[in-house]
Amino acid sequence: MTADGERRFDVAVIGAGIAGLCATRELAAAGLEVIVLDKARGVGGRMATRRLADAVLDHGAQFFTVRGADFAGLVEAAAAAGRVARWCDGFSRAAGVEGPVVPAADGHARWRGMQAMTDLPKFLAAEVNAGGAEVRTQARVVGVATDGERVRLEIEDAAPLAVRGVVVTTPVPQALDLFAAGGLLTDPAGGIAAEARRRLATVAYDPCFALMLALDRPSCVPAPGGIQFESGPISWLADNHLKGISPRPALTVHASAEFSRTRFDDPPDEVARTLRELAAPWIGSAAVVEQSLQRWKFATPTVVLDAPFVVATAAPPIVCCGDAFAGPKVEGAATSGLAAGRWLGGALACA
Repeated sequence: MTADGERRFDVAVIGAGIAGLCATRELAAAGLEVIVLDKARGVGGRMATRRLADAVLDHGAQFFTVRGADFAGLVEAAAAAGRVARWCDGFSRAAGVEGPVVPAADGHARWRGMQAMTDLPKFLAAEVNAGGAEVRTQARVVGVATDGERVRLEIEDAAPLAVRGVVVTTPVPQALDLFAAGGLLTDPAGGIAAEARRRLATVAYDPCFALMLALDRPSCVPAPGGIQFESGPISWLADNHLKGISPRPALTVHASAEFSRTRFDDPPDEVARTLRELAAPWIGSAAVVEQSLQRWKFATPTVVLDAPFVVATAAPPIVCCGDAFAGPKVEGAATSGLAAGRWLGGALACA
């Protein structure tokens, strides 16, 4: 605690997605005082869920797989707590949005949240809260700077925060913007090392539109509720009722990377209308009760670094991690966060 009763933190984690919460898990286990800051109203990042009428729709990450031991341990704990479940062993596939659909099962489990994809990050947030970490949402970090032996975070509409170390889990272009705002890209003495800056600058992402449609009757999507399209303007389509999370039929339509890049700045109503028309074969005779369009600017990393994290500055330590480090998707983000948390915990223990 400070002299005026404010809690003093050792580490700040920027982002309450799966990478940030996994990093926090490791840092709290190392005995450090940790605060997690996220600009959103809730945790999860791109493991995102929305409600339309009485429908529940996952509109970011749609599922996750489990391959490594570290992530398997987290998933086993969440499954034992009733927060995640196996969805299926593969999805239907089609060359394009018109079909035909070919059933597919490769024997490898695809997992989902029991009620929504946010269930896994909510499980982790509750765990780290119980371990003493503080998770603060609706807290937008607008700049990251170094100040002697501490890292200084500028927070919108709040007092600055000074900590011994920082984990940055935002998409890399947003991380670089935070460093630029704090002068870390121009300070030759205390800024980001040239090699770290070069590596971070190579990361690239594809955008994605997610159209959500609540329906009045079942869709034409076959079980288990997901179709992957190999080409064309739609890349993925899921029925959240068949998935097991929505009380009514509700479709999530992901546009392809090419469509999303080309139409990214178009009026949202026009984009939604086009995607709805394209998805018509799978809507069938159902009426759309309500719809919503989400625009993900940094949806999928297309250039992934070959390390689980990048140390931006060593003293004081700032480390970047997430799904663009050593493996994309949910498990990649989780294992990146775990590795970054372990590194920073060790670095601060030796300081």
